[in-house]
Amino acid sequence: MLKTNHFFPPVVLLFLLLSTNASPDPQVTPPPTPTIAKRQVAGGAGTPILSTLHYAYTALPYQVYPYPVLRGPQYGFNQCNASTLGSTSNCQTLIFNGPDDFCLWGSPDPAGLIGNEEAKVVAYCTKPWHGTRVIPPGAITGLQWTKTSAYIQVVGFINNTGLSLDPTDSGGELDPHGADLQGNPLGGVVFSNGTTDSDGTTLTQVYNWNTFVGSGQFCFKACYNSITSPDYCLNIYDLIGCSYNMPSAAQDGQFTSCDGDLQDIVGTYTVNGQTLTWSMPDPLNTPPPYQPRVPASSNCQTYHSTDILLAASSTSASGLSATGSASKSGSAAASTASKTSGSVPRVGKRSPFLEFGLAGVVILFGVGMVL
Repeated sequence: MLKTNHFFPPVVLLFLLLSTNASPDPQVTPPPTPTIAKRQVAGGAGTPILSTLHYAYTALPYQVYPYPVLRGPQYGFNQCNASTLGSTSNCQTLIFNGPDDFCLWGSPDPAGLIGNEEAKVVAYCTKPWHGTRVIPPGAITGLQWTKTSAYIQVVGFINNTGLSLDPTDSGGELDPHGADLQGNPLGGVVFSNGTTDSDGTTLTQVYNWNTFVGSGQFCFKACYNSITSPDYCLNIYDLIGCSYNMPSAAQDGQFTSCDGDLQDIVGTYTVNGQTLTWSMPDPLNTPPPYQPRVPASSNCQTYHSTDILLAASSTSASGLSATGSASKSGSAAASTASKTSGSVPRVGKRSPFLEFGLAGVVILFGVGMVL
């Protein structure tokens, strides 16, 4: 019998070898649906929804959310007074009264990242009056406080370290809802005597609010309890930051307080007289198809930073001293500013800035997880 030697090129031999030893194709399983599951659990017995827990300021429990469920219990406490004041305070009751007396959420840990600290952020206030940590003088470098017929808000510029945030943290969004309805921060509540729900003196709970902080910017809006529709404190547009959620003419280096017109509902815009609605996709890979309208403001007063931000107990709301005359501004004000309030990304485990050039405009926004 004639013997024949078979020669296989190296490529063919490699193919045969891989074919013989190849493992089975991996099985793809459907992705989980944690948001739906968490929402179902959050409404169950023993798992209260944070935004439905309402208290008088003088009747606050030590902890609003002591429940050891889901992410609970809360990290800090809600009964805050002179004994809890200081740089290590874990007070989670935030006061939002006016341009000379307001708080922001910040990290309880040095050089924290909002995406990691969202559930346990604590209150940092402009004055040492509320049993909280105090924002250091000079940390806030500009702001505009606005009062409207449906909400009060502040938009401004801040050194991240003033809130114990990492200087490079691009930040994120916080609100009293969250994917599991326990809120961020968990157990965090907001009170104000500056809304129409208050008599101007009594601290009254704000049920609906949202805020962005990071990349040297911040914005905070407290909606009136008496106005539920339309919702000016929507928390579903948390990828597009301050410039879309709280459009403002705030400028770095200026401190103003104004009356303001109402903003457009986030996601709505007008083209050729037609009102359109944009729903934010997730992930967000392209910028929104519109530029937000900055509402007109009026009766603006300009202050020195130390008039409203000096962390001294002798400063009071009645002691405000205006340094400029009243003015009126609109959307044009934002275009003339050398640095105006921009977009801050929402909370997430990943929050890098993405830049998109659109008709010569650079839009900044962050990417993160859905709250």
